Amino acid sequence: MREKTKGEKIVEMHDNWRRECLNLQASENYLSPRVRRALASDMASRYSMIFDEEVHGVRIHNAYGGTKYQEEILNLADTLASEIFGFKFATVRPLSGHVAAMAALLTVAQKDDKVMAIPPQQGGYDGYAHGYLPDIFSFKYIPLKVDNHGNVDTSQIRKEKPQVIVLGASYMLFPYNLDEVLEVSRDMGARVIYDASHIMGLLPAGFQKNIEKCDLIYGSTHKTFPGPQGGIIMSNDEDLFKRAMENLTWRVQDNYHSNRVAAMALALEEFKPVAKKYGTLVAQNSQSLGNALSDKGLSMLYPPQYSRSHQLLVDVPALKKYFDLSPPEMSQRLEKNNIIVDCVGRIGTAEITWKGYKPGDMDMIAEAMVLALRGGDVRSNVAEILALWDGKTMGERELHTGSA
Repeated sequence: MREKTKGEKIVEMHDNWRRECLNLQASENYLSPRVRRALASDMASRYSMIFDEEVHGVRIHNAYGGTKYQEEILNLADTLASEIFGFKFATVRPLSGHVAAMAALLTVAQKDDKVMAIPPQQGGYDGYAHGYLPDIFSFKYIPLKVDNHGNVDTSQIRKEKPQVIVLGASYMLFPYNLDEVLEVSRDMGARVIYDASHIMGLLPAGFQKNIEKCDLIYGSTHKTFPGPQGGIIMSNDEDLFKRAMENLTWRVQDNYHSNRVAAMALALEEFKPVAKKYGTLVAQNSQSLGNALSDKGLSMLYPPQYSRSHQLLVDVPALKKYFDLSPPEMSQRLEKNNIIVDCVGRIGTAEITWKGYKPGDMDMIAEAMVLALRGGDVRSNVAEILALWDGKTMGERELHTGSA
């Protein structure tokens, strides 16, 4: 038998170790084996670039040959996304949420336009702040004030009179007062675009009421939505959507990746029959885990509800006072015990929910986390928690029973 190469061994070690870990990162989810197989299909080697227009003097449908099944799976993925999220137009072609954001901004903003977005200091995405996308595209970035429960300061919008308002953030526990923002934007003719990267998988359950009224909705596809890393753009405005599609090819990306699109199609098939149930359960798990952690001494912000989304935020001063740890130190200590969280104090419930864990399981998870932070070795506790999972996602169970 051939000895495995160093690279093969590293990949195998990663896979084996992650099977022993409880993943509570807010920005990650789990891909079922059927979705991962699509990522490793022959499509990973192939190009596809659809034009359906004249290019350099010649009418071209697709720049490459042999793409009939690649186009078929793209059409399936886009159709499923449109149906599941409730938009007239949708595409999963963007290579990432960041690429989707670039296409969206190029579609609704021009040079020197004022673009308001939630600042990183309040949990916003760094890419919208000074030094990044506004500088690249010559927009005027203005920090958008929002309180701890998602209430955007609409009086500031009226004062600044921006051309574009960007909603969505990396720290997102509660929905925004979107109706008020939309009303203000209509009064001044501003566009409202919504980066739903973190809460994409919660939309079918109604996390953000009236989000379909935003001009463009976009984001990544691997956080609360349990798909491969990539991006999506959606809209009910045909003209804006067409312009966003034009801004993708040769402006912010080249060809789309057919294997990722195929994986998205399979992930959407899994997600569709359980979309509302999953989103509801994510929020219930977050609230239950927030209660359990706080009761055991690891304080979470914004009690008693804590969160209506997939993530909780650690009370950093309390973490230091009672555990003598910073968020990065908390992450390191938990990781030694096979519990994975990020280094900024977020704790996520998306992946464990997709695997079928329920509110009644959160006390056991909280106990293991707190014991680990107090210096205990809880790897056996983690193994017991992992043993509760049957190896299938919520969606796979529905597909297996044939009820989808």
